[in-house]
Amino acid sequence: MSGPFHRMLFSTVLLAGLAQAAPYPNTANFGVPFSQDESWYRQCMRVEGRSAPSLGSQAPAQRCNAGDLYYDMRSQAAASAAQWRQVRACALAQEDDAVLMMLYANGFGVQQDADIAIHHACKLEFIAKAEMESRIARLSSPRPAGAVFDQCDDITSGHMGAVCAGIRAGQAERIRKARLDRHAAALAPSARRALIQLRAAADRYAAAAETNMEGTAAPGRAIARQAKLQEQFAQTLVKVLDNGLPAASSRDLARVDKELNAVYRSLMSPAPSEAGRPERVGGSTITRTDVRQAERRWIAYRDAFLAFRARLPSGASREAIAVELTGQRLGELNTIMRYR
Repeated sequence: MSGPFHRMLFSTVLLAGLAQAAPYPNTANFGVPFSQDESWYRQCMRVEGRSAPSLGSQAPAQRCNAGDLYYDMRSQAAASAAQWRQVRACALAQEDDAVLMMLYANGFGVQQDADIAIHHACKLEFIAKAEMESRIARLSSPRPAGAVFDQCDDITSGHMGAVCAGIRAGQAERIRKARLDRHAAALAPSARRALIQLRAAADRYAAAAETNMEGTAAPGRAIARQAKLQEQFAQTLVKVLDNGLPAASSRDLARVDKELNAVYRSLMSPAPSEAGRPERVGGSTITRTDVRQAERRWIAYRDAFLAFRARLPSGASREAIAVELTGQRLGELNTIMRYR
């Protein structure tokens, strides 16, 4: 199946209609009229027969994810020609047009060939007409030296917005995991075990992040919001270990906790304007059940953070940690309040 790379972080690829062969160029998702006289269409037809060369007698790797491999290679300081050949073999085996497009556009492990890149760009699925036009125009034009072409450069659709949000989140997660693993390696065994529990609690809280799912861009927003909370955790952890949080007292904690409770109670009590659908927060798709679940997971996350701090010989105080985390959650709830 041809189509752009889609990370495990977001797996809502539409399956309807994929049993039948897609048209070339793939205009199935345009939803607007077009003319065969348009420049992008003429470019696609010019290279209709210029697909990436097959592997010949080489056995392709069947169980692989070309997108994962491609972006793993891109995140490395230097990838070998053999590693890029592995990416290409996987992309051919999985008929991943997005990866083949990027390989030939950039010359990663292959001779740079704009025509082959355009051919595979013309086959991409779930692409809006504006994306097709912009992408083909860029592939047909000279690029500045050193500029890397990426499938996410020309997105206009909600579908591709979610795909690319997932790609960015996956790249950030690899960097974040390596950073957290380095910190974990320097801890005593008891603190390391507590950090494992804390990381799991942070992931559960981030996964419950309340997101307004209205509009085609909503899936991308949900991925970005989850990634934001995960990065917020990682940055807070480093500040705790380095004693980098602002000093705080029990009075400071009582003040911010009181603010949090007031906003939470307000959110959980439907306003007169919400009488028509009391389970929803304002005009959003966020429900009070969503808020309640996220709040419970945040409490578990906060408690896991304090339990982790108890295993450290030094670092930010418990009050400083609690004030920081409570302030972060208060900010999230205040954002939701704007929908009312």
